[in-house]
Amino acid sequence: MKKILVPVDFSEVSAHATRFAIELAEKFEAEITLLNSVHFDYYPDHQFTSFTGVQTMMEDVRNAMYQKMNEFVAQFDTRLKIRTEVNGVYLVTAVKEMTAKEGFDLVVIGTTGSSGIAEVLVGSNTEKIVRNASCPVISVPAKASIKQIKRILVPIDIRELKHSFLEQVAYLQEKLGARLEFLWVKTPHNIENEEQVSEEIGQLIKGHHIADFEFTIVKHVFPSDGILSRAEDSHADMIAMPTHARRGISHWLSGSLTEDTVNHIKIPVWSFKLDRKEKAVKLDSVSNAHGKAEYKKIEVLTD
Repeated sequence: MKKILVPVDFSEVSAHATRFAIELAEKFEAEITLLNSVHFDYYPDHQFTSFTGVQTMMEDVRNAMYQKMNEFVAQFDTRLKIRTEVNGVYLVTAVKEMTAKEGFDLVVIGTTGSSGIAEVLVGSNTEKIVRNASCPVISVPAKASIKQIKRILVPIDIRELKHSFLEQVAYLQEKLGARLEFLWVKTPHNIENEEQVSEEIGQLIKGHHIADFEFTIVKHVFPSDGILSRAEDSHADMIAMPTHARRGISHWLSGSLTEDTVNHIKIPVWSFKLDRKEKAVKLDSVSNAHGKAEYKKIEVLTD
């Protein structure tokens, strides 16, 4: 991990994320770039006095943002040289382009989460960045320190488990020295035998040279609720999970488990985008599963 990107808006949340990123950069000997987006929407019907005037205004705003960036950086006590970037495009677009073109290894971003109608209609920039960044993303919802990360919860989908994700988790554990708890939320439609799943998952994890771990199975109707509940019960300090980065109608209809967790959790969440072309690990406990799901018929009550 050599390059870390941190989107900032000068808020306290951004300051928490920047401090977290500095700790990571000092530990990994990485470089940090702070990104601020100054985005202007263009309205064709608006009558500007002159094109030169618009250019001057935008340049003045950009210079002011660079000055504010310098003041923001000055509050952090670090030996690192922090690069600052003020971009003129929409923040999510800027992150997507920079992570793809400049080879960033990680994005660290603060989040306050979202709820209610705001979540349905808008979501959060953090959730969108998780979906669009070409590298792993760590969302930091509050003041956090990597020194406090001793236990990492790793939710997995036994039907979508991929070697690249396990390799990333192994790397994360190596660098942070935390104990990993792999979690499978068994929903009513799962018919796999729990003992067989446990044995096979354990062997797979050990095959990736992960030693300090445990595997837990919890039963819940909704995977996201099962994850949040287990994170609280186990006193996890971080969650590490993959994302499918769904787009379009599939995202609106089914959402993303990772993005839902990012929006509601109170501890850092490390998310890794799965390669759609990479095949999932074939587990015998899944292929040979047989039986009936535990769903029960729901009767509509009428007067």
